[in-house]
Amino acid sequence: MKSIIALKLSELKGLTTYHYKVILYLDGTGEATQTKMSEDLETRKQKINTICKELESMDIVRIKRKEGRNIFWELNPKPNFQHKGQLKLDV
Repeated sequence: MKSIIALKLSELKGLTTYHYKVILYLDGTGEATQTKMSEDLETRKQKINTICKELESMDIVRIKRKEGRNIFWELNPKPNFQHKGQLKLDV
């Protein structure tokens, strides 16, 4: 992970421990399915699904590929971080 991306991640509000665990896990492995992450991080698959969806909405992770029912997630190499003072509209 580039240091500028790590700096921007540290400034984001609303990230929990599991958000950072998934980010660091994907940084180390490159890609992973929700099942693999839930086994290695010792949590429920539903929790990982929620975390991945939240990180995807923040443009931090993205879907790399799908194989059957398996979804492979990866870190977004060029995340679009929000600038200070910019409003984010939830639709």
